[in-house]
Amino acid sequence: MKLLGILLGGLALFLAGNSLAVRLKEEAGLLRKGQLLILRVRRELTVRKLPTGQILRELAADADFACFPFVRKTADRFTGTESPALIWQEEVDRWKGLPHSPAGREALRELGGILGGSDGESQAAALLLLEERMQGSLSQAEKRAAADGKLCRSLGVLAGLMLAVLAI
Repeated sequence: MKLLGILLGGLALFLAGNSLAVRLKEEAGLLRKGQLLILRVRRELTVRKLPTGQILRELAADADFACFPFVRKTADRFTGTESPALIWQEEVDRWKGLPHSPAGREALRELGGILGGSDGESQAAALLLLEERMQGSLSQAEKRAAADGKLCRSLGVLAGLMLAVLAI
């Protein structure tokens, strides 16, 4: 019975370390999706020259951006009478799944402030700058996920082994 407890405790510590590594990787993936969202909005503004409401509806319908529920909620609420930036900000603030990196969170908030705020060319230029900042956040998150993820997994394994050694 004691051996089973030792094995389960060691396994729990290993899984905790692995879980932390997975969370870091998921955050980098969320930032990558955020970068794609910015790129898509910029493309819709510059190439297709779509109005704000249609951009929001198309983004909401795209399964690639289902991980951002605030996009659908913003599209549902947008009627053309209220500022899309205001609606976007409210919905982003309600969303609990924001990336932990401050730059990533801020970039997703700023995207809504840019959308519908000025003429198409100015919006595209601001989105280009935002995309470059998001790229920096993404590369930092990917490096962190690789380094810290490996560290978390290793610490989980070592803690599990230490528990087994101490308990025996």
